[in-house]
Amino acid sequence: MQIASILLDVVGPVFLVALVGYVWARSGHPLDSGFVALIVNSIATPCLIIDTLTRSGLEVAALGEMAAAACVSMAITLAAAYGLLRVAKLPIKTFLPALTWSNGGNIGLPLCLFAFGPKGLSLAIAYFTISSLSNYTIAQGIAAGGMRFGQIMRMPIVYAIALALVIVMTGAQMPVFAARAVQLIGGIAVPLMLLSLGYSLASLTVASLNRSLLLSLARLLGGFAIGWFTAWLFGLEGIAKGVLVIESAMPVAVLNYLFAARYGNQPQEVAGLVVISTMMAVLFLPLFLAAVM
Repeated sequence: MQIASILLDVVGPVFLVALVGYVWARSGHPLDSGFVALIVNSIATPCLIIDTLTRSGLEVAALGEMAAAACVSMAITLAAAYGLLRVAKLPIKTFLPALTWSNGGNIGLPLCLFAFGPKGLSLAIAYFTISSLSNYTIAQGIAAGGMRFGQIMRMPIVYAIALALVIVMTGAQMPVFAARAVQLIGGIAVPLMLLSLGYSLASLTVASLNRSLLLSLARLLGGFAIGWFTAWLFGLEGIAKGVLVIESAMPVAVLNYLFAARYGNQPQEVAGLVVISTMMAVLFLPLFLAAVM
């Protein structure tokens, strides 16, 4: 697939919807981001997980392999980012979560859906689940100065995954009315994620352009290289390799800015990384996709 075609057909729709959210914010229209986050995290995403995993046709082993690869990819990224920050003498609490945990949900899920189809989305959800759980625990723990693993049991996606796996492993089927309701609710997750991303970007500013540029390059190019290495390590090919590489190469997640703001870890610096890495992703993602498609 040509890079121009990838840009228009795969990357374009993702960032166009985010642009709508950005323009909405710049126009002064309200959007309760707290309410949107609550709906997305508590209802829409769990429904998306149940609907996608139960209808994907993928075996549990394939989803488990992607989850394991996600763990390895993020562990390598964490170690590499820590080493980079130590050499650069930059604060760990401020930058380590941002360089390690990327935007595998807002951008990664729709990108993998458009690029690799329903099976790609299912595998991306396996990656996103690991990323999300560790973001709310390990990443938040780094920012706060202490881990919060107990929070996992309060996350609805944990129970959504468990239910989906039971359905897949037993071959059971939900009643038609329930399956359709879950599909409808899950369908709002990705659009709301993208609109919320664009809306959030409108309120963020760049504190240090040069540092944000360099660290954003490290996040995108380093994530791509680590994802490629991990795919080779696990012997992944085709859609699985593409999903792992692309999810590993996502820009900085907005959630890391919220953690930095909550715990007083130079949030303006993290905001700059979110903005710059997301803008740079528009240029790099077509190239990354061309390499794996």
